[in-house]
Amino acid sequence: MKSTFRLLTLCLIGLIFIVSCKDTGKTSDSGIQYFRHLKFSETPYDLIQGTHPITAEEAKTVNHYKFTNDESGRLVTVEFMRGNELLEYYQSGAARIAIKYEGNKEIHTYFDHNGEPMESWGGYYMAVYELDDEGMRKKLSFADADGNAVENRNSIAWYDWKILPDGLVQEKRYTMEGEETVLNPFCPFYELRFTYDEEGKVTRMANFQGDTMYNCTVENCGDIGVSYFTFNYNEAGDLTAFGVYSLTGQLSNLYWGWARFENKYDDHGNEIESVMFDQDNEPLSGMSNPVTQSVYDEHGSLVEQVIMNIDRELIDHPRSGVAVTKYNYDE
Repeated sequence: MKSTFRLLTLCLIGLIFIVSCKDTGKTSDSGIQYFRHLKFSETPYDLIQGTHPITAEEAKTVNHYKFTNDESGRLVTVEFMRGNELLEYYQSGAARIAIKYEGNKEIHTYFDHNGEPMESWGGYYMAVYELDDEGMRKKLSFADADGNAVENRNSIAWYDWKILPDGLVQEKRYTMEGEETVLNPFCPFYELRFTYDEEGKVTRMANFQGDTMYNCTVENCGDIGVSYFTFNYNEAGDLTAFGVYSLTGQLSNLYWGWARFENKYDDHGNEIESVMFDQDNEPLSGMSNPVTQSVYDEHGSLVEQVIMNIDRELIDHPRSGVAVTKYNYDE
């Protein structure tokens, strides 16, 4: 029965990958796709996928992620571009990610907007995935520019993943010495288990100890502890709500003082408003503002952010004293 369940799970995840590469957003060259945004992810286990597909003609003037697939349908490059130019202000960790496949390995390397090799935001030059016999990711390690093993910025040398009999994806992380380690200093969680919907979107991330979900109560886990996160989406795949909860289901503040947020988007998937709440489900206060609204230009570039109270009245940010931030870009 367990083998049957695993087979069904693998088939579902394989179907998700196929769906992510379907016609939407493709040009006449079936190996190329264009997307305005990348799908939300909480773990490097997830495949890189796009949302809000656009046409090749639209891609000439709109900021986008260009996906290139090989003849087998495998993703080989992800580039943040407008027209034929790589852009500097990417959200993918690099302007260009090149992916090659060697045996059971999937190797990602990173390049800046000038096409030069670069260290990714995570603090490494290469990410090396190991795949199981079904092609699913089971391990991730990191390397420097010379190919030497390194830890990332959170002192993680490698990730291990396993699909459990109940369909959850188990994640553990280790230091170079082989000691199990936390996700990061602000989310000091060890074993995590991820729940996905039928479209491959993560809907829950939970802390586990052994086979029991537990409450993280160490420093940076809030006053009442943190047990799991929940994620909600709209039909376009945009993240609309993010919640943090204790083992009893009570909202719980993270290190930064918020317990949940709600996002609104325009028709192109640009986040136009984010509203944050504390563990009492009250609008964020103190040294933070509850509402941030954003404005974008015709290319999809952020041009203005506005700080507001819960009544959508303009206020100065409690720490910076800034109410409106405007962004200009070199052409």
